[in-house]
Amino acid sequence: MSSQRFKNELRKNQDDPDFDLDSYIDEKANADTENYQQEYAEPPSSTKRNLFAILLFAVVPALFFLFTFGPPIFTFETGSGSSNVSQGQNIVPSAPLPPRISTTQGVPSAYLDYLQAATEAGYTEYFSSTGIQAMYNGGVPLEYLESLDQADFLDDFSYSAVIGLYNGGVPIEYLAQLNEADYLDTFSYSAIIGMYNGGVPISYIDQLKAGDYLDNFSYSAIIGLYNGGVTNQYLASMEAGGYLNDFSYSALIGLYNGGVTIDYLNQLNEADFLNEFSYSAIIGMYNGGVTTQYLTELNTAGFLETFSYSGIIGMYNAGVPASFLQELDNRSLLTDMSYSDVIRTYNNGN
Repeated sequence: MSSQRFKNELRKNQDDPDFDLDSYIDEKANADTENYQQEYAEPPSSTKRNLFAILLFAVVPALFFLFTFGPPIFTFETGSGSSNVSQGQNIVPSAPLPPRISTTQGVPSAYLDYLQAATEAGYTEYFSSTGIQAMYNGGVPLEYLESLDQADFLDDFSYSAVIGLYNGGVPIEYLAQLNEADYLDTFSYSAIIGMYNGGVPISYIDQLKAGDYLDNFSYSAIIGLYNGGVTNQYLASMEAGGYLNDFSYSALIGLYNGGVTIDYLNQLNEADFLNEFSYSAIIGMYNGGVTTQYLTELNTAGFLETFSYSGIIGMYNAGVPASFLQELDNRSLLTDMSYSDVIRTYNNGN
C-alpha cells in the first residue's frame, strides 16, 4: 500500500514545474526511517529472558513439591536440643497426618444425657463409668435403675446383673419377694432370671427350703422339678428310701411322672438291680410290668446283660421264659437272634 501511495504522490508532484525528483526521494527516505524507528521497540535482551526461564522452571516445581508432599526433607527436633538431617537417603514423602478429632466428637448426645442423669442421681457411687456405659448399651433405662435404687437393691447387683435382670424381664416385685423370703443372697442373678422366667413361685422355693432340699439342687434343677410337677412329698419319700442322692433331678422328674413307686425301687434295690439300669429303663420296666422275679431268672441264666431293657420288656410281655432262651443258647441259635426273633420263634412253637 505504501508503494502505491508513493506512485500517486509522484504523479501529482510531476505536474509541478519546480518539482525536484532527487530531493523528493531523499525526503521520503528519511521520513520512512524515522517512522520505522518509532514503531520498532527493542526486545528484552537474551540474558534477561534466560534468567526468567530458569526461575520459572526451578521455583514452580519446588513450590509444587513443598505443598504436595508436606514437611520438608530436613527436620530439626527442638525438643532434645539436637537436629537430625537426612542426607544421601531416598526420601519417601509421607502421607499427610489426619486432623485431630476431639474425644467428645462422635459420642451420641443421648449417652451424654444418660451419663449426666446417672451421675446426678448418684449411680456412679455404685457403678463405674464402664458399668454405666455397659448398661446404656444394654438398653437399661434410668427408670429401672431408679426402681432398684428405691428398693435399695443397687448394692446387691453388679452392672452385669442389672443388664441381665432387665433384659430377662425380672420385675422389681419378684426381687422384693425374694428379698422378703431371704433368698436374694441365696441365688445368683442368673438363677433369679431363670427361676422367674421358669415361673417358679416363691412358695415352691419355700417348700424346698422347708424340706431342706435347697442345698441338694441347682437353680436349673429347681426350675425342672417345679415344671415337672415334682412335689415336696415325693422328694421326701425318695429321701426316706435313701434314693434322693442316687438320681439326678432329670431322673427324679422322670420317675415321678412315670409313676414309679418307692416300693418298686425297693424291690430293685433288694435284688441288687438298681444300679444295673438307667432311670429310663426303670420307668420302662415298671410301666411294662416287669417283675424283679423275671429279672432274677434272666440274671441267673446269664441273659440279663444280653438284651436291652426294651428287649426284656418285650420278652416278658410275650411270656418268653428264661428256659427258652437257655434252649436257644444250647443250640447256638441265640447269638444271631434279636429279641424280636426270639419272641417270634417262641410264638411259632406255641
